[in-house]
Amino acid sequence: MTAVRHWAPLGEVLVQAGVIDQAALARAVEEQARSRERLGEVLLRLGLASQKDIGRALAQQHGLSYVDLDDFVPQESALLALPEPLARRFQVVPLELTDGTLRLGMVDPLDILAVDDVHRHTGYDVDVAVITYDHFLRALNAYPAPDESVASLTSEIASRVSEEMDVDHLRSLVDEAPVVRLVNLTILQAVRQHASDIHIEPQKHQVRVRYRIDGVLYNAMTLPPHVHAAAISRLKIMADIDIAERRLPQDGRIQLKADNRDIDIRVSTIPSIDGEKMVLRILDKSEGVLGLDTIGLAPENHRRFQSLIERPHGIILLTGPTGSGKTTTLYAILNQLNSTETNIISIEDPIEYQIAGITQVQVNPKAGLTFARGLRHFLRQDPDVIMVGEIRDEETARIAIHAALTGHLVLSTLHTNDAAGALTRLIDMRIEPFLVASSVIGVIAQRLVRVLCDRCKQPYQPPPELLARLGAPGNAGDGQPTFWRPVGCAFCNSIGYRGRSGIFEIMIVDENIKNLVTRGGSASALKAEALRAGMQTLAHDGLEKAAMGVTSPEEVLDTVYFED
Repeated sequence: MTAVRHWAPLGEVLVQAGVIDQAALARAVEEQARSRERLGEVLLRLGLASQKDIGRALAQQHGLSYVDLDDFVPQESALLALPEPLARRFQVVPLELTDGTLRLGMVDPLDILAVDDVHRHTGYDVDVAVITYDHFLRALNAYPAPDESVASLTSEIASRVSEEMDVDHLRSLVDEAPVVRLVNLTILQAVRQHASDIHIEPQKHQVRVRYRIDGVLYNAMTLPPHVHAAAISRLKIMADIDIAERRLPQDGRIQLKADNRDIDIRVSTIPSIDGEKMVLRILDKSEGVLGLDTIGLAPENHRRFQSLIERPHGIILLTGPTGSGKTTTLYAILNQLNSTETNIISIEDPIEYQIAGITQVQVNPKAGLTFARGLRHFLRQDPDVIMVGEIRDEETARIAIHAALTGHLVLSTLHTNDAAGALTRLIDMRIEPFLVASSVIGVIAQRLVRVLCDRCKQPYQPPPELLARLGAPGNAGDGQPTFWRPVGCAFCNSIGYRGRSGIFEIMIVDENIKNLVTRGGSASALKAEALRAGMQTLAHDGLEKAAMGVTSPEEVLDTVYFED
């Protein structure tokens, strides 16, 4: 005889799963009695549980499955079975369509009326699964554009595809209207959603297309496998890449207009077990170069920053991982220093923005033009300011130091986690400590955090546990919220964030730090001395921006490692 499974309250399920303890549950129940909200909403508002925690608990509570849309791409046939306006109204996402049954992801699995309406509209039996509200909002972006269905385009392409296609057949196919429209639609949607990258990823049974928006990848659409070769080849032809070569990585560039904006796309392919993966880096030239006032500098950091770039000579280094905004900051500096009285030369790989009045040189290793070789010749061009895209080796570092010591202001980047690490990295490159100490005048470490959407962000009081992880003291007992969190609306594509801002750590190399470097001081000792001299860490700058409502505490926590 099968044992009867007793229904358990949501709070009890969360306690049993170890998500919250009894004290947190009691606090939430007390708040629920006051606000008359659902328990899950209270737990979210208090920051005691995440949407995924509550989604899994809801699924367990009602004997349903939970679907994490970070790892699952809805079938396009399922999406097309239910129009996007109805999905938005019912807060559901069609997940897959199999043998007359539509699997339906629901934010509220108890909404029986919504299930009945979906069944009546589609004619399919409905199998309910639980999804989070965040995932529901993001999945709405996966719907095909209303003016042209991706499914209709892929079916047109399928009628022209054969299993054994030679290069000539493929070359003729990619110029046909369905392939051209599909590729143009993919790029146009990405541009309109302010994506920085498009990832086209072949998998065993499908092709996944994802957009990177404000640093985060989102599923955009799925394509059938037979479309992959045609779409990739079309993009290769646009980028002037050999479509016959599929075994080696390739790079190219596309320049086009989208919505009357000049768009520059850098294309990169790599061979994978399931076919070629392609990534397109989108650069919207119409946005122009940012100024120092718009990159996110707090007043004190702005003062320190300005004091560095006003120096007549020395090296200023920008550090951080790939994608942390170093190049954007370099261009902002060049834009401010640019004048008729100043000779500025840069060597870059690649040149992302062209600035009138500045001589910009593109690295070309095949022709022998490296950072080091270009920098060596720059010194004969009577420059006042030299920008080197990246210091990659000892030779480039030595020439940059020589330029700084002979009266030039040199701007460049290094890949280190914080400001102090840049000085020790140069020493690791076998640069003598006394040369580092005498040439480097400042180091700027930075990261990018997503900016909360002003139209939908909500104030909330983070739980003490989250504040403790951020290294922040508890708030005053006035009960007023001092932090904000994302919600999602049409303006921000239902993400809750729109745009990004920099957080900074600016170390000015004073006499004490120079002495430490010369004596071989460690990165931790250099950081401690910089903090005594007034440097603000990345973590503290991020926390201040969260308290100002620029970003959320969770975003800062995800971006910066808090060690103090």
